[in-house]
Amino acid sequence: MILDAQLISLKRSGETILNKVNWQINEGEHWSLMGLNGSGKTTLLNMINGYIWPSEGQMTVLDQRFGKSDLRELRKRIGWVSSSFQEKLHTDNNALQIVLSGAFA
Repeated sequence: MILDAQLISLKRSGETILNKVNWQINEGEHWSLMGLNGSGKTTLLNMINGYIWPSEGQMTVLDQRFGKSDLRELRKRIGWVSSSFQEKLHTDNNALQIVLSGAFA
């Protein structure tokens, strides 16, 4: 299984951002995540990459359970395309440095 999110919730400052999300992705499946602005798409992707931890529930990505795996190593195996990714880049990096950063998560 590529992704197994079980009853994932995220709460920040007393507000529920994601509420009891279940999502499973099996090998060979292709998904598109769509929704209105502010609906939690980027938050969920950040959670799958281990940049945000769920307040509740269990997350397993590529057979690595969060809390029992080295997420730095797991991130090297995840391909992620999002417009929010540009916020994580350093403005002084050139194209080669940005591409190589994928090898080091």
